[in-house]
This record gives sequence, structure tokens and C-alpha cells, in this order.
Amino acid sequence: MAFPALDRAWPVVHFEEIDSTNEEAQRRARLGDRGPVWIQADFHTAGRGRMGRNWASPSGNLCATAFFTSSDPPARTALLSFVAALALHDAVGAARADSRELRLKWPNDLMWEDAKIAGILIETGAIGGGLWVAAGFGVNIAMAPSVPGRRTGRLADLPGGGGVRPLDLLDALDASLRGWLSAFQDHGFEAIREAWKIRAAGLGQRIALSPAHGSLEGIFRDLGPDGALILELDGGDLRHIRAGEISVLG
Repeated sequence: MAFPALDRAWPVVHFEEIDSTNEEAQRRARLGDRGPVWIQADFHTAGRGRMGRNWASPSGNLCATAFFTSSDPPARTALLSFVAALALHDAVGAARADSRELRLKWPNDLMWEDAKIAGILIETGAIGGGLWVAAGFGVNIAMAPSVPGRRTGRLADLPGGGGVRPLDLLDALDASLRGWLSAFQDHGFEAIREAWKIRAAGLGQRIALSPAHGSLEGIFRDLGPDGALILELDGGDLRHIRAGEISVLG
């Protein structure tokens, strides 16, 4: 089996304050811990997001990392960012009893209209012939910290989101993540890819994309079988983009 203990809820280790739940996962991995476990904190002192950005995690929001192992090869394990994104989308939708208008921005930001309300950071490393995985989730529930150049939102302002509590959302996220990991394990990435596309922001629309070098505009045509964003340029050429930031242009 690629992933352990998918048939029962994973235990939760709680911290009132910690540097980062992903950092704690890495410390556990270095000590030989294999999980699965959720590491949850009320407050981060050194939270971080994708591409080295800081991620503010004030009290009242959800800061949690799923720490587990994978027996899949690294290329397949890298696709877990889409699995985690589906789990987050569905858990937030379940907590609000409404997932309409929630969208996933490639590869794994959760959006309400044009505001980011949650993000995911996946980190991995070698352990005992396999890989450890730290899937960090940061969800703006009570507060929406500002991010330069981006609009942010919080669940408390969304229809049905006023009563969401961090630990209730974590319960929903645990069930959702284990369910999507099981689907990935049993049916492969194609099932994940199709489900992600249904929830995608900007698919079929014109987007601006900032990969590692320069910037591009075109139509977001598809999600590739390796998780790449397939961008159709104005001349008709297709580009497969594997890292970057997108903005939907209308």
C-alpha cells in the first residue's frame, strides 16, 4: 500500500505555539517517526508557504500538517499537492455545508471568488526506503492576514462560514484527505486530475502566468497527466508549466 492507516482517523498532536507544523514534521522524520499524525498549532511563529513566502497564522485560523509516509516514487508523490487540494476544497465545503463558488487555483490554493482563503505546502524527504510527507494546510477562518499583491479572505465572511471552528474543520479535513488518498491509491492520478479540473479556477479562460523566468499569457487549456498546467499561447503553441503563479484575467 502506498499510504498507511486510511481506514481510521489519524491522531492529532496539539501545540499552543510552534515555529511551524511542517518544521515539526521534519523533526519527527529525522527521529525516525513515520506517522500518520496530524500536527496542529494555535499559533505559528515562523509559518511559511510555497516558494519561500511567509504565511501568517494567527489564532483562530487552522494551522495543521498531515505527516505520513508514501511508498510511491518521488514523481508520483509530487502529485499529492492535487490530492491535498481536493481534500481541502471538500472539507471546507463540508464545514460550511456548501462548496459552491469555492475554486482551486493551480496548483493548490483555495479561492472564494478572487480571494485566497487557504493554501497548502507539501514537503517530502527520504525515510526507510520510502518518503515522508508533510502536507501543511493554512486556512483563514477568523482572520485574513494581508499578502502583498494578493486579495485574501476568511471563512467567517463566507455564506455559512461564520460558525466554523478550527478543530471541526480539522476533523473534516482528516476524513477528506484519507478519502482522496484512498482514491489516488486505488484509481491513480487520472481520477484526481478529473476531480481537480471540475473545481479549477480559470480552466478554459485567459490567464497570466509567472513561471520561474518571465511571464506568459494565454488560455488555460488543461491539466496534464503529470500535473503541469497546459497553456495555449496566442499563436496556438502549447506550453507545459510545472511551477509558477497564475492570475485569471476575466
